[in-house]
Amino acid sequence: MYSDQFDSLYPIEKLKRRRGIEITAVDQGSLGYEIGLEKGDRILTINGRKLRDYIDFQFFTGSEEELKLEVEKTSGERWDLDVDIEEGEIWGLDFETFMPRQCANECLFCFCEMNPPEARASLFFRDEDIRLSFLHGNYTTMTNMSRDEINRIVEQRLSPQYVSVHATDLEVRRHLLGRDRIDDVLDKMRYFTEHGIELHAQIVLCPKINDGKHLEKTIFDLVTLYPGVQSAAIVPLGLNKHHKRRHLLTPVTSEWSTEIIDQVTPWQQKFQREHGTRFAFLGDEFYLRANRALPGKAHYEQSPQIEDGVGMVRRFVDDFKKMLKRRKKPFSRSIRGTVATGTLFYPILKQTIVEFNNSFGTELKPIAVVNDFFGDETTVAGLLSGRDFLLAKNEMFGDFLVLPPECVSGDKERFLDDMTLPQLAEKLAIPIYKEGWKSIFALME
Repeated sequence: MYSDQFDSLYPIEKLKRRRGIEITAVDQGSLGYEIGLEKGDRILTINGRKLRDYIDFQFFTGSEEELKLEVEKTSGERWDLDVDIEEGEIWGLDFETFMPRQCANECLFCFCEMNPPEARASLFFRDEDIRLSFLHGNYTTMTNMSRDEINRIVEQRLSPQYVSVHATDLEVRRHLLGRDRIDDVLDKMRYFTEHGIELHAQIVLCPKINDGKHLEKTIFDLVTLYPGVQSAAIVPLGLNKHHKRRHLLTPVTSEWSTEIIDQVTPWQQKFQREHGTRFAFLGDEFYLRANRALPGKAHYEQSPQIEDGVGMVRRFVDDFKKMLKRRKKPFSRSIRGTVATGTLFYPILKQTIVEFNNSFGTELKPIAVVNDFFGDETTVAGLLSGRDFLLAKNEMFGDFLVLPPECVSGDKERFLDDMTLPQLAEKLAIPIYKEGWKSIFALME
């Protein structure tokens, strides 16, 4: 799903594909300023090579001392500039963002198919862009990758890349991606690893489709590419009431989550012995749904895919314990308020809040907010909307509300339903803090 963060960075409704890249700012006294570049100018080519985006500019100018630039001025005039770069000189240029490439697959489990009809247009945008994978860790299936993109990844060292694998059985993967033709993702991944590109794999696990023997094949196929493929994240299917293809999918259950943990754990132990890494990491949701104890910090190693919900809860718990150790004395004043989260994470939050209240004499109330915007089957905190918090108003207590930091983002501070943080605060008539535990500790001072 195209998040609010990316909607701010790459506004799809405003971006248009044009030749070259536009300069959006020039630092005074910089090399760009000295050679006459101005805001609004477009750099078309460098040493005869066309520019597709600012990554090209950084690559083409990164190791050259003499450059020839073709520039289109705001007036329409064309300039050919010969530039000698001296040691220590900086360009001092900012550039427009690029138009992300859109996915051409029709994945059975795609979250863009689960948006409410009234959701904003950008939430329906399915990005499939190797640049976003390199810059931000977005996943691509590599099915729509051109030879030019393959060559670019290798030439420009756009590493690491994050790959939505889901299954290595060709027919199972074709079915999951909603494609007419099969696509051998392992062949592409093998090519990249042979050329020194680091990869991380993702598997969205769908009951009765790519689990069981298919999951085993996928993981054991991928580990043959280690260390080129550094990790594989296994995360469960998400479903909600809006999903257009939910009749083709089986919901995740606690029993199934338990089976997956029991299946994957011996593999992790085997890989640890043979390769010095567990390699395959399960999403936090498996442990929470199965009511299993979370693995320790060491289990997640370098947390290579934490943004995919793998090890995020463990980090939260450990960070909380560190904060408790740093703060010994009680608050100097009464602290009474509500701390909200999604229904999945609520048991963990409740435990930490009880410990916190007992340690510091605070009166904090944890609440589990039900997701009305996407549907109550959507249980993660990051997908809660402003409307959801508003509907939970009667459960709130005290003088303030603390939100999970991942549910509101961007300069506009808006939720997924377009309600902004100030609008929610006005409707609830209480102060709202969006930084989780950081907000609570700030209130202590």
